[in-house]
Amino acid sequence: MFAQYSETAPLRRVIIGRCEGYRAQPDYEEIVNEEQKKGLPTEAELRPEFAAFRKALQAEGVEVLVPDYVGKMVYDQLTPRDIGMAIGKRFLICNMARASRRYEVAGVFPHILQEDGPEPNILIPPRPDMLMEGGDLIVHNGTLFVGLSQRTNEAGLKYLKGTFGSEFDVQPIHCKALSEGENVLHLDCTFNPVGRRHCLIYPEGFREIPALIREQYEWIAVTKEEQAALGTNVLSVNEETVISRKHPACARVNDALRTAGLRVIEVPFDGAPATGGSFRCCSLPLQRG
Repeated sequence: MFAQYSETAPLRRVIIGRCEGYRAQPDYEEIVNEEQKKGLPTEAELRPEFAAFRKALQAEGVEVLVPDYVGKMVYDQLTPRDIGMAIGKRFLICNMARASRRYEVAGVFPHILQEDGPEPNILIPPRPDMLMEGGDLIVHNGTLFVGLSQRTNEAGLKYLKGTFGSEFDVQPIHCKALSEGENVLHLDCTFNPVGRRHCLIYPEGFREIPALIREQYEWIAVTKEEQAALGTNVLSVNEETVISRKHPACARVNDALRTAGLRVIEVPFDGAPATGGSFRCCSLPLQRG
């Protein structure tokens, strides 16, 4: 059964990215974010990093699934977070801004169709202009945070309010765009709840920080350089444990997490961040709690 009510509740079952088949057919390759312009990894470079990610999750008792191979026309299945999201006991299939990425959902269908739950437990937005991606959606303690960004728009927000507003307090957050001097692709590149009351946050990534975030969280602020290294993009295993990137640019952030009382599992992870996503982007939780 799908179950997600908190970003930091114990992770039980998760889909992680698939590196096998990455960029199998160069003719279908598309640069979909700014980081990819700096150079792309190879499947050989990605394979040990995703194996280490999987091993770290399994060591914590998490059931780990991987998408089926969609085919050579989908060159990148590294970041399943954007495809969809478990919200409460239902699964939302996202309308992704890049049409080329919408085929990726076929790879996770075999896993999500096996999940039981109240009907309709799988939701599909009725109009293609209702854009939303999982990196912009954070469910945490009664709130559904929705980042309005380069990939999620007002029509998507309206759909989310109408669909989940009776169960969650739907809070829109305006993220700064590239035109405003910030490379904040998704909300989880600038805000991520961790532990019991903390959050990783890049304050300059917001047009305005909502009162809820200012008043209810203890901040672990990250710098522009740390944000660029995706220092906010950790994956919570539970309230005590996070998986974070082992990288010089993330070292201070990891130390700050430890100071806040968290156990930090550091995993070398450079390939996926070169495409624009780290541990949260490369994971799609199906069940927490």
